[in-house]
Formats: sequence, C-alpha cells, structure tokens
Amino acid sequence: MPMILVADDSEADRMVITEMLKKEPLDWLVEVVSSAEEAMALMREMAFDVVITDVLMAGMSGLDLLNHVHRQPHRVPVIVISGQDDQSAAVEALRQGAASYVPKSHLASRLGETVKQVLELAQANQNYQDLIGCAEEMRFQFKLANDPALIQPLVGLLQQMANGMGILSDEAQTRLGIAVDEAVINAMCHGNLELSDDDMADVRRHVHSGDRIEGITSRRDAKPYCDRQAHIAAGLSREGIKVVVRDEGDGFSLPSAKCSSSEHRGLTLIQNLVDKASFNDAGNEITLIKFRDLQPRSKSA
Repeated sequence: MPMILVADDSEADRMVITEMLKKEPLDWLVEVVSSAEEAMALMREMAFDVVITDVLMAGMSGLDLLNHVHRQPHRVPVIVISGQDDQSAAVEALRQGAASYVPKSHLASRLGETVKQVLELAQANQNYQDLIGCAEEMRFQFKLANDPALIQPLVGLLQQMANGMGILSDEAQTRLGIAVDEAVINAMCHGNLELSDDDMADVRRHVHSGDRIEGITSRRDAKPYCDRQAHIAAGLSREGIKVVVRDEGDGFSLPSAKCSSSEHRGLTLIQNLVDKASFNDAGNEITLIKFRDLQPRSKSA
C-alpha cells in the first residue's frame, strides 16, 4: 500500500492535509512530521512512495527537502503545497524537479487527485523500468540539429536503458556518457559547423552551462552548415552497447596513434573511456563500444 510522508510546520495545515488524505477511499498510510529535518530522518528509516511538503517552513525549507530527496538513490516524487504568498517558491520547486504542486486554498478539491495522479505515473515509470529490464536488444537512430542542448537528453536515455537492462555499472554509465557527449559535441561543432580548434575550446568551456555560444549561433543558421545534421545510431544488447556518431562535414585526418596532446583532449577521453573506439576512413564517423560489466540478473530479480 502507498506510503505518504507529509512535512508542514503548521499544525493546522497538517491536520487539514491529513483529513483530506483520509477522505480518499484508498488504502494509504500517512506519516506526518513538522519539519524538513524530521522528514529526512524518517526517510532514513522508512520507504515512502510520495512526499508532500510545504514549500516554505522554518529551518530547512521544502526546497531543501526536495533537493535532499533527489540526491537519494531512489527518487521519490515530491508534491509541494504553497500559500498565497508562496507561488514563486512553488514555481521554483517545479523547476527543480517537484512532481506537482497544490495551493493551500485548493487542498480540499485538488490534493487527493494530485496524489493519485503522481502515484499512477510513478507506477507507470516503474512498469516502464521493469519492461526495459526484460529487453534483450534495443536500437535507436537519431538525426539531431546542431544544438548542444539535445546531447544531455540523448546521453540520459542511453544511460537509462543501460541501467534498466542491467548492462553497465554506474561508473561505466558515467564513462560511456562522457564519451558520447564528447563525440556528439565534436560531430555537431567541429564536423558540421567546422569550428576551429580555438572555437572548440570556447564551446567546451560553455557547452554545459546553457550560455549562448557565439560560434555555434552564428554558423548553425548559415549555409551550408544549417543543412547538416548529426546522426547517432545506438544498439544495446546483453553483451554491451555500441554507439555510432556521424557528422555531415568533410571529415578530418586521423592521428596515426592514440592521441595524447592537449589539443586532442576530446579524442583522448573517448579512446580511454570506452572499450573500443574506431573511425571510418573519411574521419566523419566514430564507433564506440562499451562491453557489459555487470553480471546477468537472475530470473527472480
């Protein structure tokens, strides 16, 4: 049965929330605490399915509790509740990963349905992970515009699939992610947009900060660069993961041996983070292979 944790420093609000949840014709177990600190302590002892927290509390805030929950191995969905004067904090909580929010003025009409919605979607996500765990092989093909903002979602998807299939350890997922990140940045910016080594250094300094990068912005809307895309093909099996990244540029001359100079840092990372890395003759396609490093899960797992 679902376990719900409620954190609110107002005794009156705690009573209202508890009454609202008890009115639901469902078998929910509800634990109530008066602070984020108490909530964190209780979460070390019990596993919860949903956390409901006031966004602003004395001491640690609901945002602090949200960030604490998201640092745990098992990420529990968090619903924030807010008073009339707390709307900006509620919006910030949503930006930081809260599953939903309910204004205190609408607790009676919305809290129960919101909890049901979050529980159903969390269960759907668990079912999705269970389904991934049953997969023997998966293949993906992407054609990406030269927008670095697309890289992290791509890497996250590959890591999620690798985790769900039980192929790679957390460390191996991170290493693969960095290698794919480097390869796709290189394909978009060096291959398709033909940025210079100096421009690429600027790209790598700012690409993960979300800052506007002039070299990328000025070229990706101009001919011939705007017509070029990055092609990514990924295959996952019980043996490991293969990722092929290709750009539509003119290619480049490949180093004769493993590169080690600072000007080839990206290639050095790639070659040392995966088990195999190879280029096509044109120099516009790289194939990355990472072998599984986890033991197969038992049928009962």
